[in-house]
Amino acid sequence: MSFLEAYRLELEALSPVHVGTGELYPAYAYVPDKEAKGVHLLDPGALLLLLPEERRRQYLEKVAQGPKAAQDILRNLYQEGQLPKEALLRTVGASLAFFKTLEEATEEAALEWRPLPQSPLGPYLPGSSVKGALRTAWLFWTLLQRGEGVEFREGRWTFRKPTLKDEEALIRAPKSPDLRANQTFEATVLGYMGGRGPDLYRDPFRAVRVSDSGPGEGFLNRIGVFHPEGETKGLVLLAETFRKGSRFALSFRYHKGLSAYGDRGVAGPIPPEELKKALREYYGRVAEWEKRFAEDHGLKRALEVYGELEERLKDPEVFPIRVGFGSGRLALRLALLLPEDHPEAQEPKTRKTAGASNPQDGYPLGWMVGRLEGTDTA
Repeated sequence: MSFLEAYRLELEALSPVHVGTGELYPAYAYVPDKEAKGVHLLDPGALLLLLPEERRRQYLEKVAQGPKAAQDILRNLYQEGQLPKEALLRTVGASLAFFKTLEEATEEAALEWRPLPQSPLGPYLPGSSVKGALRTAWLFWTLLQRGEGVEFREGRWTFRKPTLKDEEALIRAPKSPDLRANQTFEATVLGYMGGRGPDLYRDPFRAVRVSDSGPGEGFLNRIGVFHPEGETKGLVLLAETFRKGSRFALSFRYHKGLSAYGDRGVAGPIPPEELKKALREYYGRVAEWEKRFAEDHGLKRALEVYGELEERLKDPEVFPIRVGFGSGRLALRLALLLPEDHPEAQEPKTRKTAGASNPQDGYPLGWMVGRLEGTDTA
C-alpha cells in the first residue's frame, strides 16, 4: 500500500490573477516608463545613499508633499539620467489602463499598488491560496455527497434530513455568521469537530500538501469595479497580477496513509480523483452563474473567459479553479447552497475586473484551469 501520492499540479490562468499580501508598493519607490511599457522598481534606501546631496534634498522634499509630487521628481530624475543604476531592483510590465490611471491621478490620489508575493527570484503563486480554493470545492462536494442539510441552531451546527422545500439549499446559516460559526461549520462538514471545538489534528486537509509555484512574471494592472446600476469608475486600485495565459507548476502531495489511522489520523480521505470531480462540479457552477450575469450586461471579455473555460473543460482531466483577490462571494463562500432569502445567497451586484479603464471592458479575476499529473508514490 502506498501511503504517499505525489503529483504535479499544473495551472494556467484564463484571466488575470492577483494574490494579496497586505502590502503596498509606495509611490516614491517606482518610476513609470510608458515608452518602455513598464515600471522601474527602486530601492529607496539605496537611492538615498547614492543620490548627490542636492538631488537627495529635492527628492525628500517632494516625497513629503505627497505621492504625486514623489512621482514627478522620480520621473524627472529618470529622464535626466540621474537615477543610479544600483538603486534599480527590477522592471515590471504594465497595462495602458495602469498608466492612464497614473496620468489622471490628482495630487491627493493614492498611487500605491499592491504587489504579488515575492521570492528572491520573482513573484510566485502561494500554495496556501490554491489549497484554500481546493478546500472550498471539497466542502461543497462533501455536502452534496452526504445528501443532508446542515443547520446552525442554539450555537452549534447539526445535520438534518433535507425536505422537498430545501431543493439544494443545504445550509441554514445565521444571517451574519461570525468567525467561530464559520470555523465550526467547516469542522462539522469535514468531520473534525471535537467536544470543545474544532480538532485541527483531525482536519482531512492535513493530508494534502501544496507547494508554492516557481517564479512567474508580474504585470501591473488597473482593477476596477463594475456595477450595472451605479457609477463606479472612481473605485480603482492598482495591483500586480499574473497575466492571462500564465502557467504554473506546483507539487501536490496526498498523504493518504493519514486517513487510515482512525482516531490518530485525519477525519477522512480526500482522494485526488474525487477532488477533481469536486472542482469541476463547484467551480463549474460558479462559472455558469457568472456567465449569466455577463450575458445580461454585455461583458464581452468576461464571456471570452467563460467560453474558453467551457472549451477547456471538454477534457475530463481538466478542472476549473478560482484563486486570489476578486474571486467573488460565490467562489469564496458556499452561497450556492444557501436559501434564496439569505443575504449571502443574493447574486452579487458588482464585479471586479482588470486590464481596462472602463471596468465593464475588463477581465474577471482569478479564473484558472488545472491538471494533476502523477509523478511517484512512497
